[in-house]
Amino acid sequence: MSELKIPSNLLPIGVLVVSMAVAWGSTQFAVADNAKETARIEKIVIETSKKAQANGQAQAVTETKLKAIVESLNRQEKTAEKTNEQIQALVQVLLSQQK
Repeated sequence: MSELKIPSNLLPIGVLVVSMAVAWGSTQFAVADNAKETARIEKIVIETSKKAQANGQAQAVTETKLKAIVESLNRQEKTAEKTNEQIQALVQVLLSQQK
């Protein structure tokens, strides 16, 4: 067999090349992993945004319904006041007729 002879002054350059190759490979892996993670986070953000919009719309509908209920209660209160006034007037008329 033939022997592979590497000059000793090239040994540090060989180690440097191997180190750089390993660093480059790990960097490429990290970049690919970051791209996948970024895509996953982007999907989550989009879904969250859609849910927030839906919740915002639901909240707006709920606020509208609450306003309608409050207005209805105010109308009922006014109607009840008028009814009470009419009943009082009727009772006073009946009382005055009994005297």
